[in-house]
Amino acid sequence: MTMIAELDQLEHKIQAAAKILDRLRDEKRALERDNRELKERVRVLENSAGREKSSSDLKPRLHALELERTSLLDERRAIARRVEEMLVKLSILEKAVHA
Repeated sequence: MTMIAELDQLEHKIQAAAKILDRLRDEKRALERDNRELKERVRVLENSAGREKSSSDLKPRLHALELERTSLLDERRAIARRVEEMLVKLSILEKAVHA
Protein backbone atom coordinates (compact mmCIF):
# COMPACT_ATOMS: atom_id res chain seq x y z
CA MET A 1 0.00 0.00 0.00
CA THR A 2 1.41 3.37 -0.96
CA MET A 3 1.99 6.19 1.47
CA ILE A 4 -0.78 8.25 -0.20
CA ALA A 5 -3.24 5.38 0.12
CA GLU A 6 -2.29 4.93 3.77
CA LEU A 7 -2.76 8.65 4.41
CA ASP A 8 -6.13 8.57 2.63
CA GLN A 9 -7.19 5.61 4.76
CA LEU A 10 -6.02 7.40 7.90
CA GLU A 11 -7.86 10.56 6.84
CA HIS A 12 -11.07 8.56 6.43
CA LYS A 13 -10.59 7.03 9.87
CA ILE A 14 -10.00 10.45 11.40
CA GLN A 15 -13.09 11.85 9.69
CA ALA A 16 -15.14 8.90 10.98
CA ALA A 17 -13.77 9.46 14.48
CA ALA A 18 -14.62 13.17 14.25
CA LYS A 19 -18.19 12.33 13.21
CA ILE A 20 -18.49 9.94 16.13
CA LEU A 21 -17.16 12.62 18.49
CA ASP A 22 -19.70 15.13 17.14
CA ARG A 23 -22.52 12.63 17.66
CA LEU A 24 -21.30 11.82 21.18
CA ARG A 25 -21.07 15.52 22.02
CA ASP A 26 -24.65 16.00 20.77
CA GLU A 27 -25.77 13.05 22.87
CA LYS A 28 -23.94 14.48 25.87
CA ARG A 29 -25.66 17.85 25.45
CA ALA A 30 -29.03 16.12 25.17
CA LEU A 31 -28.35 14.07 28.30
CA GLU A 32 -27.25 17.17 30.19
CA ARG A 33 -30.45 18.95 29.11
CA ASP A 34 -32.54 15.94 30.15
CA ASN A 35 -30.70 15.83 33.45
CA ARG A 36 -31.48 19.50 34.13
CA GLU A 37 -35.14 18.94 33.25
CA LEU A 38 -35.33 15.91 35.51
CA LYS A 39 -33.68 17.77 38.36
CA GLU A 40 -36.29 20.50 37.98
CA ARG A 41 -39.11 17.94 37.89
CA VAL A 42 -37.72 16.26 41.02
CA ARG A 43 -37.47 19.65 42.74
CA VAL A 44 -41.06 20.49 41.81
CA LEU A 45 -42.25 17.10 42.99
CA GLU A 46 -40.33 17.38 46.24
CA ASN A 47 -41.85 20.82 46.85
CA SER A 48 -45.34 19.63 46.05
CA ALA A 49 -44.82 16.49 48.12
CA GLY A 50 -44.18 18.70 51.12
CA ARG A 51 -47.47 20.56 50.53
CA GLU A 52 -49.59 17.57 49.63
CA LYS A 53 -51.47 15.70 52.33
CA SER A 54 -50.92 12.42 50.48
CA SER A 55 -47.24 12.75 49.69
CA SER A 56 -47.00 8.96 49.75
CA ASP A 57 -48.87 9.01 46.42
CA LEU A 58 -46.00 10.98 44.86
CA LYS A 59 -43.23 8.78 46.20
CA PRO A 60 -43.47 6.24 43.35
CA ARG A 61 -43.25 9.03 40.77
CA LEU A 62 -40.34 10.61 42.60
CA HIS A 63 -38.58 7.25 42.81
CA ALA A 64 -39.13 6.65 39.09
CA LEU A 65 -37.67 10.07 38.28
CA GLU A 66 -34.67 9.39 40.49
CA LEU A 67 -34.10 6.07 38.70
CA GLU A 68 -34.38 7.80 35.33
CA ARG A 69 -31.92 10.47 36.44
CA THR A 70 -29.48 7.81 37.65
CA SER A 71 -29.80 6.01 34.33
CA LEU A 72 -29.11 9.23 32.41
CA LEU A 73 -26.08 9.95 34.56
CA ASP A 74 -24.76 6.44 33.89
CA GLU A 75 -25.26 6.98 30.16
CA ARG A 76 -23.47 10.31 30.40
CA ARG A 77 -20.50 8.67 32.12
CA ALA A 78 -20.42 5.94 29.46
CA ILE A 79 -20.45 8.55 26.70
CA ALA A 80 -17.68 10.49 28.42
CA ARG A 81 -15.59 7.30 28.62
CA ARG A 82 -16.22 6.60 24.94
CA VAL A 83 -15.21 10.14 23.99
CA GLU A 84 -12.01 9.83 26.01
CA GLU A 85 -11.21 6.49 24.34
CA MET A 86 -11.85 8.01 20.91
CA LEU A 87 -9.61 10.98 21.71
CA VAL A 88 -6.81 8.63 22.75
CA LYS A 89 -7.20 6.65 19.54
CA LEU A 90 -7.29 9.86 17.50
CA SER A 91 -4.12 11.04 19.21
CA ILE A 92 -2.42 7.75 18.38
CA LEU A 93 -3.52 8.06 14.74
CA GLU A 94 -2.25 11.62 14.55
CA LYS A 95 1.12 10.56 15.97
CA ALA A 96 1.28 7.77 13.39
CA VAL A 97 0.68 10.27 10.58
CA HIS A 98 3.38 12.60 11.81
CA ALA A 99 5.88 9.84 12.52
